[in-house]
Formats: sequence, C-alpha cells, structure tokens
Amino acid sequence: MRPKQPCCPPLLSLLGGLALVVTTLVGCNETTIPCDLCCDICPRPYASPTAPESLITNLQVSYRLREIEHYSQLLAREFIFKFQPIDANEIGAPFWTRDQDSIGTRALLTTNEVSEIRINLTYGGRDSSVNMIPPVDSLKIRIVTTDLQVDQTDGTTWVVTDQQDMYFRKGIEANGENPNYWWLYEWDDLPTLASPRLPAGGTTWGKLKSKY
Repeated sequence: MRPKQPCCPPLLSLLGGLALVVTTLVGCNETTIPCDLCCDICPRPYASPTAPESLITNLQVSYRLREIEHYSQLLAREFIFKFQPIDANEIGAPFWTRDQDSIGTRALLTTNEVSEIRINLTYGGRDSSVNMIPPVDSLKIRIVTTDLQVDQTDGTTWVVTDQQDMYFRKGIEANGENPNYWWLYEWDDLPTLASPRLPAGGTTWGKLKSKY
C-alpha cells in the first residue's frame, strides 16, 4: 500500500511555531509531518465535490494515490458499476452495487501485487437529457479517452482504454446529503465496438476491479 504523502517543508515554515509544536507532539521529523497525523495542516489534492467534473478529478487522484476512502466518498448509496457484457458473463452479474464495487476497488488499490497506477481521463460535455427521469438534478458525462495503466510487481502492465459513461446527481437532503454536492450514482463500462479484441496487455476496467 502506498505510504502517506508528507507535508511540504515550505508549508511547515509558514506555520512557524505551530508546526514546531505539532512536530514535537506527534514525533514528526524536522522537515515533514505525516498527513495521516496532521490532516488539519497538510493540504490534500482533492477538489470540493460541488461539480460532477470535480468527482472525475477526485476519482483520478484516489487511483493515483491509492486511497480507497476518498474513492468511496464519490459513490451514491444506490451506486452501480455496469460491466461490459463479456465481463458480466465471466463474473456472473451484470453490475456491482456500491459495497461490491468498493470491495473490488479496495483490492485493486491496496494489493501488494500492484506497484503503480497511472490514470488520465478526458471527458466530454454534460448531457442533461438523463434529467428527464429520476433521479432529478442528474446528468451524464462520457469519458471519451481512458488511459489507465496498472503496473504489477511481476513486470506486467494492464492497460484500459475503453470509454466510460458516468452518471451524477446532486445531493438529496432526505438522504442526509449536502444538496450542493454531487455523487456518482452509475458507471457504465462501455465495450469497444470497433475492435472487440483487446491489444496485448489490454483489459477492461471491470476486469481490473474484479482481478485482485
């Protein structure tokens, strides 16, 4: 599992005496403070979930940093991950629920078999036509270019390039959610119609979630 990112020394120097006190209390060294101990001081690279695009950003950051807790925070309680048909046949289910997806993603992000995860998603504009049916205040964004690379410690690199459809909704107060925030409530892993055969090292996002 990836070690916690340290705070940057310039931040500590700006905090002056406060940083010195915290360093003394938690036993940090002279230049860094572990962010899991000093979360109120250390800046985090996550965006506020006030726009669906921010969730796409946070999804990528959570994969790069391999932080399952931040990934799980993106998902609505009714979230489902829809597999490609070929994966659904192998896995034995057309989709995973929020809990199932979180378990599979946790395994991917925390396994010792993986040494590094690189991800870059390019997405299109908002499609609000899905707002005509429940849940209201919702929209779809297509990931038009997926570049997900997962390096294993044995030298294998898995590559995902298929497009993805992601569906977002605003928070529902009746659920105890902030109405100014957004949640991901459905994720469709889209098959590549033009080239059904995957290239060497190629795989699907669904297979990666269920691999470890």
